[in-house]
Amino acid sequence: MYYLKYRPQTINEIDLQDVASEITAILGKKTIPHALLLTGQKGIGKTSVARIITKAINCEKNRFAEKSESIEPCNLCYSCKTITSGQNLDCLEIDAATNRKIDEMRDLIDKVKFLPLKARYKVYIIDEVHMLTKEAFNALLKTLEEPPSKTIFILATTEIDKMPKTIVSRCLHINFPKAKDVHIIHMLKRIIKNEKITAPDDVLVTIAQNSDNSFRDATKILEQAVISNRLTIDGIHETIGFKLLDQDLLLLISEQKIKEILINLEMYEKKGGQFKPLIEYYLNRLHLLLLFKKGLDSPETKDYNLSISQITKLIKLFSEAYRNLKYTPIESLPLELAIMDFFS
Repeated sequence: MYYLKYRPQTINEIDLQDVASEITAILGKKTIPHALLLTGQKGIGKTSVARIITKAINCEKNRFAEKSESIEPCNLCYSCKTITSGQNLDCLEIDAATNRKIDEMRDLIDKVKFLPLKARYKVYIIDEVHMLTKEAFNALLKTLEEPPSKTIFILATTEIDKMPKTIVSRCLHINFPKAKDVHIIHMLKRIIKNEKITAPDDVLVTIAQNSDNSFRDATKILEQAVISNRLTIDGIHETIGFKLLDQDLLLLISEQKIKEILINLEMYEKKGGQFKPLIEYYLNRLHLLLLFKKGLDSPETKDYNLSISQITKLIKLFSEAYRNLKYTPIESLPLELAIMDFFS
């Protein structure tokens, strides 16, 4: 799978430049922090970066081994290869979602006190660390307060607000910003170059715009499109389940054709259309229409006879509908309610 095959393996390959620069600065210091906390949304590269750090500080051929001036992992030595393959006994990855209880944490802590078998540092990567129980966090806290000199913890989470402040305060925090389209396109170009695939730039832009700011989601869309031979804009839309409505929703709204709007949404759902990309599409259209109405440059040049206040109201209602998609048992319902609220 592309998202596994093309995970970054060096600091230089990290697609988020701010994160790459921060990692370079951290590893460039004389001492390595005993605990790092990586935060950010899903699919942004937290685990990949954790592995890169782990390889770098244990590499047998770089500056940490006093063999060169580079802090990059060589990816050729025994240590780098076994960490990449997940076979290094001194570098353990733990999924807190399935190993969240006090007994699992106590078992981990019992092993922490032992020196590394072969690596320079023993590293524990704990993914989705916010899932640990209160008792497990308390046990982890004691270890973070008095960490063994040759042990490093790398904690990763999508929900830092669920982390105890006592844990966060004992870690060096690295926040992963949302991946912008330019970052995702840069990654996609690296993949298609290695796979010897030809894809127009507008197709890569379409993938990036529909990836939910996630490197992993973008690679999955690309791979699915390649497998099904759909490397076109329409093909990408078909891959993610996005179709245009039979009639332009903004035109129907401007003409106050509520019944036709609801019929179109019902037909859209019956045809298997996905509402998440549909709402994203119309939020982008509304944003461009707002810019046009304010006299700014915008590719949206059709006047729908909607006032700025109406456009603003639609943006707020559609944004609320977008947020409510994750909670609704009927996917069309949030958008239908937004339309009804607009006309109420």
